[in-house]
Formats: sequence, structure tokens, C-alpha cells
Amino acid sequence: MTTIPKKELTLADVREQLAKSSIYSEKKRRRMDNSFKAIWRYTGLQLEKIPATMAGLSDVVNKIEPAAHGVGRPTIINMRNHIMHAMKQTGAVPELQEYRERRPPLSPMWALFAQRLTTRHSKTMAWSLMHFANARGLAPRDIDDAQLTLLSEHLRATSPRPNQYGLVRQIVLNWNRLRLQMPDLDLKELTPPPARTRRLPFALADFPQSFQDSVGGYRQWLVQEDVFDDDAKERKVAASTADNYIRRIHRCASHLANSGVAVSCFTDLRVLVEVEHFKTVLRQLQANDKSAQQTETFHSAITLLQVAGWLKCPKDHLDKLVKLKNKVPRPGMTMTDKNKKLVSQFDDPAVLQRLLDAPKRIWETLARDKRLGARTRLAQAQAALGLSILTFMPLRLGNLTDLKFGEHLILHPGGASSLIIPAEDTKARRPIEFNIPEPLATMLFEYYTDIAPAAIGTRPDSLFCRTDGAPKGFAQVRYLVQTYFKQQVGFHMNPHAFRHLCAKLILDRNPGAHTLVQELLGHKSVETSTAFYSGLNSRRAGAHHQTLISEFLANQPPAPFNRRRKIGR
Repeated sequence: MTTIPKKELTLADVREQLAKSSIYSEKKRRRMDNSFKAIWRYTGLQLEKIPATMAGLSDVVNKIEPAAHGVGRPTIINMRNHIMHAMKQTGAVPELQEYRERRPPLSPMWALFAQRLTTRHSKTMAWSLMHFANARGLAPRDIDDAQLTLLSEHLRATSPRPNQYGLVRQIVLNWNRLRLQMPDLDLKELTPPPARTRRLPFALADFPQSFQDSVGGYRQWLVQEDVFDDDAKERKVAASTADNYIRRIHRCASHLANSGVAVSCFTDLRVLVEVEHFKTVLRQLQANDKSAQQTETFHSAITLLQVAGWLKCPKDHLDKLVKLKNKVPRPGMTMTDKNKKLVSQFDDPAVLQRLLDAPKRIWETLARDKRLGARTRLAQAQAALGLSILTFMPLRLGNLTDLKFGEHLILHPGGASSLIIPAEDTKARRPIEFNIPEPLATMLFEYYTDIAPAAIGTRPDSLFCRTDGAPKGFAQVRYLVQTYFKQQVGFHMNPHAFRHLCAKLILDRNPGAHTLVQELLGHKSVETSTAFYSGLNSRRAGAHHQTLISEFLANQPPAPFNRRRKIGR
């Protein structure tokens, strides 16, 4: 085994040592060298810029989207594996000496433990922990939080799998479940990592109970059903909208507490609308607002003003708050630069074609691959249907998540199927009705009668449901759509951006058809559609102008041929 001198190793060093190695055949070495060329071709990064560590390699490889380069996932995996072989051979990552080597057999105690695992999921989640402990001579009862920390470090150094944090969390949760199922083994309970890193320094539960009660009272006022109550809101809001308001209040309270105001001072919501505190909150929000138009800061200020009105603050106090709020710029009614760049990628016909073909490709995988588990088949079918619905009928994600068979999806095999959402379920209080295209209706009917019942045991009520039949949540559906979109098309796109894409496609073909966009997207007025998508008009106007110039030049008669006479000397 060749050894590289100790320094800050990069993939360029590994490739150089690979060229000098005589262990591999010329054919094998050429394949491995092509993998180093491919990583530069797919990422644009020089090998000298990529550290020769598993973390450095994984950070680069996991960002490569095969669909964007016209290759399959196995191609990227083979490229990564070749580079890992080279890193092992050159000694760049000592932990990789066990890579692709035969693992020692499990000890009798661990073999008995493995035999008691009944589900595929529990076996998969316990596999890394079992072999890690077995190689170090540990018994199941020896596993504790200290060993879990060592396992986490080992996985980071040797495993190319993305989201190591989530993997370790799933291993711990699985272990704690097995602990309850096998009480005779006297297994220790492990401390699971938090589901996600807390983004705010203070949780809502950290504040006094009186403050939490005040927040609950405000939320109750937002969604109150009794319109005849003396303090009733003129127009109640949906529960999801009320939850967004509460999240903004939580963010404001957390920023205020982080600025130095003692948590014990938060007796109720009045602490947030004191003039000086209101000013402090706006400063903190602006400092942390990453949006181009300071959208979150503006809407949080509006929410706090509404809270002040609910608390019946005096008029002079409200005037001072309004004066401060007016210093926050109002976001414009237009697409952000980020979304403009996103939808502009569909100017490439190949990108648009990948999106249009994605549902069909996913559906064909379901029919072709019989090894898929019930949960995976259900998720893939829902992803295909979600992408197809958003492409043909650009719903808001909340409406997409809530779709139910027989209530919103009316299927008529061999006839006209419909998607109907009543006005009270939409943001703009306008009903949404679409005829479902025949290929999509066929997929929906197959999902309703065959695919979903095979996974959950009965025909589903909700389009997006779990294997126990319960409906999936907003975040689960968003993650599902985003994940499969990225796999099939090659870049990240939020489901709401499908609405921008549909508007762009209509206006590219019919400039000025903002009324059609209004009806498709369900805007309250055509002014909303015109204002929001007016930023795309300059590109269309420029394209139209360039076409006129090209046509003018094409219609010009050729210049007369002027043959110059040669004059002899």
C-alpha cells in the first residue's frame, strides 16, 4: 500500500498517487481515473479544491443531481465508489481500510439479537450499530450514549450516506423500540438527537404560562366560530393561517428575549407591543430576515399591530406603533429574483421535457420493479400524482395536501373526471374546478383501486395518506414532491413555484393573457396577476422586438454585387 506524505490531502493528490500505483490493472486504473474526471465534469470543481476525506467527498457528490446531467443514479454511485477505492488504496482515509472488506462474523450474542429482528426496517437500522459494536467486542447491553457518539464519528469518517444526523437519530429510535420489545436483554435507553436543530433560541414553552395563555387566547380569537360574539373578528382565518401568526409571535418573543429582556417579564402579549420592545423586535427581525424584500419583517409587524388592536391598546399608542411599522418597506407584488431565475430554467426545452416526463417515468418504475416495499410504492405513486397534478392544475400546496377522493377528486373511468375545490377551502374564496386529463385520471383510478389498497388494506379517503390510512401533513407532501422533482428534473423547486411556472408558460405563448392566468391560479382580481407577473413582460417584449428585427433583416434585398476592376501595374 502506497502512503501519501502527511499534509492537507486533496483528490488531486489521490489521483496522482493512483497513477503511480501498480496494484490495479491498467483497465481498472483507467476507470478509476475517469471517475476523477467525471467529478470535475459534474461539479465544475477542481480536484485541488476537494478535500480527500469522506465528509469532503460526500458534500460534493451528494449535491450532484443525475437528471441534470442526463445520467442515472448508479453512474454517480459508481463514480463515488471508484474514488473511495482510490482513497483507501492511497491511505488518505485510514478508516476506509475496512471498506469493501469482509466483515467478521457476528458473535453468538449479536447473531441471536439479529435473529429476533422481525421487520426489514429494524434490521436495516440496527445493521451499522451491530457490526460497529461486534468489531469492538461489545455486547448489546454495553451500548450507551458514549458508544453512540463513537458510532456517529465512525459513520462520518467512513459512510458516504447523506444526512448522517438523521441516520443516527433513526438508529437510536429503532434501538429504543427494540429495548422495549426485548426486556430480557437489559438494553440501555439511548438519548435520541433532536428531530431538528432549534432555529430560535427560546421555545414557546420557555415563557411563563400566562404568556402562553395569552397567545392561546389570541389564536382562539382568530379562528372563533361565533360571529355574534361582541369581540368576534370580522373575518375568521383558517387554522393553518392562525398557526402562521402564532409562529410569527413566537419568533418575535424569542428575538426580544434574546436581546436581553428577561423571560419572567413576558406576562402576556402586551410585552411585545410596548413601543421600545416593538422597535427592538423590528430591528432583530430585519437583522435576521434573509428574504430579498424583508417580507417576514413586514408581515410580523402587521401581526403585532393586530395583536395590539386585539389587546385594545389606546389610539395614541397604536399611532406610535403604526409610525414604526411604516418604516419597514412594503414588499412589492412581484416575483422574487430567486423565483424568476428558477422558472427561467424552463426556457430550456429539455428541462421542461424532463418535468413533463417525470410522472410517467416514476409510474413505469412502479410497474417494472416488483421488489419495492409497500411504503416506497405508496410514496412513489403519490409523488407521480403530485407532480402531474401540479403541472396540469397548479394548486396551492394546502389544497393539494387536502385532496380527498369522492369530495375533491371525482373519478369516472372512461368518462370525464373532475377536480373540484369549493370556495370556502381556497385562499381567495373562489371555487376551483378542473377537468382531469385522461392519462392523469387513469393513474388516479389505478392508485385508488390497486396501489393504495395494497399498501393500506383499503381504498384511501385522502390522496396523500400514510400506510396506516391517516392523511399526510403539509410538510410531508412538500418534502415528497420536492424530493422526486429533484431526482427527476435535476434541481430544487418548491411546489408553490409550479404556479409561477404555469403563469410563465401561458404568458410566453400568449403575452398579455393575464385574465387567463387569473382564472387558472384563482387570484381575486386580474390586477393581482398583472402586478405579480409583470416582471416577466420585459423578456417577452425583448424577444418580440428581436423577432421583428430578424424578420426585417430577412426581408431586405441582397446588396448589389460591386466587382472591382483589377488595375495592372
